[in-house]
Amino acid sequence: MNSYRDYYIDINSNWNVDEMPNKKYICGYCGTLVSSVRGMSLMNITSREPSTNVGVYICTNCNLPSFISYDRQVPGNRFGAAVNNVPDEVNKVYEEARSCYAANAYTGTVLLCRKLLMHVAVDLGAKDNCKFVEYVNYLADSHFVSVRSHEWVDQIRKYGNEATHEIQVNTQQDAQKIIKFCEMILKMNYEYPSEINDSDNK
Repeated sequence: MNSYRDYYIDINSNWNVDEMPNKKYICGYCGTLVSSVRGMSLMNITSREPSTNVGVYICTNCNLPSFISYDRQVPGNRFGAAVNNVPDEVNKVYEEARSCYAANAYTGTVLLCRKLLMHVAVDLGAKDNCKFVEYVNYLADSHFVSVRSHEWVDQIRKYGNEATHEIQVNTQQDAQKIIKFCEMILKMNYEYPSEINDSDNK
């Protein structure tokens, strides 16, 4: 998914919207928790009453629209947080995994995160052409993962099933776990060291 800043909204323009029942949600574009009353609701053609559960809401932060129908939201919440100072190619895969999650594509999320962790391990000194589990072990054994995170590592290893003919459909919980793990790895090894270096140079 592109950055929400790529969707140009003229500062002198505005949506022709109605006032709606207040809705609190996390915007799928900018990631901000907002409470909006601006948008367009679904109208009952008989009673002419607006629906309180279905409509298009305008984000009060980025001014972009989200379709909300009961507990479904499009675009959905991009699970995980943005991480600073990550190499561009690595960050693209991480953000693509978050976008997959927002589209409820949980198996795609897990596959992208597997690829991401393999690239990160190689970037941090692992050999090429290893198995996924070997890369996870490398990150743990080389202390690129906190020494108190062994339970996390054990959970992530289960995504290393590489049986050629086996189709595995991953759950939302699977996707959340591996995104959290990726976020932790990226922050510990890219964002935090970079922030320390920046502060030392001031």
